[in-house]
Amino acid sequence: MTNITWPQTLPQVMRLEGLGAKKKTNVIRTPMDAGPQKTRRRYTVSTKEFTGSVVLTEAQREYLEDWYDNFLGSGVLRFVMKDPQTLRPAEFRFLEEYDEEASDGLWIITMKLEKMNA
Repeated sequence: MTNITWPQTLPQVMRLEGLGAKKKTNVIRTPMDAGPQKTRRRYTVSTKEFTGSVVLTEAQREYLEDWYDNFLGSGVLRFVMKDPQTLRPAEFRFLEEYDEEASDGLWIITMKLEKMNA
């Protein structure tokens, strides 16, 4: 597991409102000339995708931007944060750039993350 952790100065879990999770398929199906398809596992473990958001102040938004760019190499490195479903530490990585939306003086940051070893 990586030694980079989600910053303590930011909310420690994504908001439950609008949280989405999807386990990635880990099955390969092979059609046969006759009879049912053959199936097997693709990997020993699979990943799970989470889409969710956090609400940040301007100072927190700036900190997230700096952490994302400088500590995660623009989002390519893995990091440890609380799983939004179990609240236990787990390893994640960004699947794409996060979105920022201003609302009532705060920032809603929407992220698409991949939980490793789900």
